[in-house]
Amino acid sequence: MYRTIDSRLLIWIHFLTSPVLVAVLYWPVLELPFFWDDVANFEFMQGRSLLSFWISASGFPYYRPLGFSIFRIWQWLFGATNTFAFHLLNIIVMICNGWLITAIGLKVWLALDNDLKPNKRSISKSIARNIFAWQAAIVLCSFPFASIAIPLVASLFHLLVTMLVLLSILAILNFYNSGYPIWIYISALSACLAPFAHESGLIAGYALVVLWIVVLRDFRKQNKIDSSEITISTRLFISISVVANTAFPLLWASIDKMRLDTGLPTLRPMLEIWNNAIFFFAAYTFPVQPFALFLSNQTNWSEPQSVVIVGSLCLVIVALIFWRFDKLRLFLLSVILVMLMSLPSILTLPQLYVVVSPRLTVLPSIGAVLMWSGLVSLMASRSKYHSWLAVLLSVTLLTIPIRYINSRVELHRRALAPISDMVSAVELFPEDTHLVVNPTTWLASAHHTYPIVHDGVVVIPEYHNPGQLVGVHTNQVVQVDGINFPLVAVEPDHHYYDVWGEVLHWDEMADRIRQYDHIWLTTYGDGPLGFTDVGQVLHEDLSIIDQIPLAIFDRGRLILFSGLLTLDTRGELLVELIWKLNSPSTEEVFVHAFDCQGNLLGMADGPPLGRMFPFWQWVNDETVRDVRNIRLSDSSSLDCVMVEVGLFESSTGNRVVVHDSDGNEYLNGIVHLGINLDNEK
Repeated sequence: MYRTIDSRLLIWIHFLTSPVLVAVLYWPVLELPFFWDDVANFEFMQGRSLLSFWISASGFPYYRPLGFSIFRIWQWLFGATNTFAFHLLNIIVMICNGWLITAIGLKVWLALDNDLKPNKRSISKSIARNIFAWQAAIVLCSFPFASIAIPLVASLFHLLVTMLVLLSILAILNFYNSGYPIWIYISALSACLAPFAHESGLIAGYALVVLWIVVLRDFRKQNKIDSSEITISTRLFISISVVANTAFPLLWASIDKMRLDTGLPTLRPMLEIWNNAIFFFAAYTFPVQPFALFLSNQTNWSEPQSVVIVGSLCLVIVALIFWRFDKLRLFLLSVILVMLMSLPSILTLPQLYVVVSPRLTVLPSIGAVLMWSGLVSLMASRSKYHSWLAVLLSVTLLTIPIRYINSRVELHRRALAPISDMVSAVELFPEDTHLVVNPTTWLASAHHTYPIVHDGVVVIPEYHNPGQLVGVHTNQVVQVDGINFPLVAVEPDHHYYDVWGEVLHWDEMADRIRQYDHIWLTTYGDGPLGFTDVGQVLHEDLSIIDQIPLAIFDRGRLILFSGLLTLDTRGELLVELIWKLNSPSTEEVFVHAFDCQGNLLGMADGPPLGRMFPFWQWVNDETVRDVRNIRLSDSSSLDCVMVEVGLFESSTGNRVVVHDSDGNEYLNGIVHLGINLDNEK
């Protein structure tokens, strides 16, 4: 392939690989709402100037002024509530990272390839380094745990610090090859700014030291180039970067932050450090770690033990391959960079925080990319069909990671769909009060691809509430509360979830329901999560008083005033019933949908308001709007839908006698409602 590709087409391949791959993998992210720590970030930014981010972090637990400055500029450009623009920002940074690693791959391979004799190469240097650079972009964009960072706007900090470290490395490589002073200034500036994006960026200067020792120090010697001025300048600016990064923790500790501990982070106990190291080791050897999970499930070994065994065996084999092909320095560069970039998290963060934070591995993925793309390139470059072998090896290594990315993106879509619906509902009734029942705190798949990693989607953490989450979308103060009502919860077969809010039972729930203008219910399953309007208690609704009843049950104990049917484009039937209770009742409601041939299409039986407000909780003269959603089994070829409504005793199944307003009895205790779909169309 490469033998017949001219340089211009090769440039286009390198240019398009990153944006095309990121777009294919992550385009659904653009439709997501804000969630999780987006709330904290946007609330922290309210009323603050650009300069204030750099002099104080009061009200926020971290000092990350560069990321917040970019957020503020993005707000000025696109608006504070533009979810599309903020998700696009993460995707743009990821694409830039793909371009940067491509350019680094071209430079690093060239530097390491100078000591090879021609008879040790089966293809040209140009082809080999282009394969390596192309693979580097593919591996970085397909790094599985980036799928936890890219959907979350607040994870810009991790993507941004990665970009700055990559830019610093690329700039110093360009300076060492070209001698243009602008590159060394860019390198030092990027390294010095990296900690201001995320604390882990304090290793940027040290990463340059590693690059100098492993790659650059011998590059000029091998080429017999007298470049003492370049060497002196490189050492000087690397030293400046190291000093600036080393001093950053002192600045960080002096900045006002919302933290109980205002000093420098302390080292964790040795056991936690060891377990943290295993976590990052699993990320480093990610293509083989699904085997570790399989091994753990089939033996008595724990997941950490399996990770160490599988990963260590993998590294030994990979090291031998690099040694065999005279690229051991590339392997050493990869290992040292991963260790260095993981070290701040390994040493200072609690284990329980690390295992739920795969986003921490985005920066260390730079080292992983160098190793795995180097492995593919070395094996492919020794073959006659090097390009096709490179593609085949990439597919073999990255099929599971790409499937994992797709599953995580889909998990985010399912988990966050109710948030978008919640925002839309509140925007329709901005002045009303809203109660959301069983809002999602956390959703995760029961199936794991990688060991150790806990990668569910945190939607609303305990330290925020649904009102705050809706508020960052509307930029207004809204009246939205949430509660946990487990008596209507359903456990999916293949997912786990947790619910936000105070746990209520029947009596407390009835009292709470009466306080709100709208009641919404989040429903769970292995398919899309639902967010449905279940109705509300109607207070002093004068229109009901003069309305002719549709049905009178048991001589007036319960009255059905109206029944409205609506079929939406998704094939769901909305049934809206208005009930009034005149004396105590223990019955339940049945609602059955049929086509005009009498075939059952769906049911929605149970007490009113999503089974949360049974009649025995009502008080006399209470009126309720009761909304039920029925997903029809087949709505593709319907001419009409008939709905049967009535009451029954749950203990016996007997239906309650019902009459119309003229005293005529409905047959079999059934009130018929109909909708002609041809007319709807």
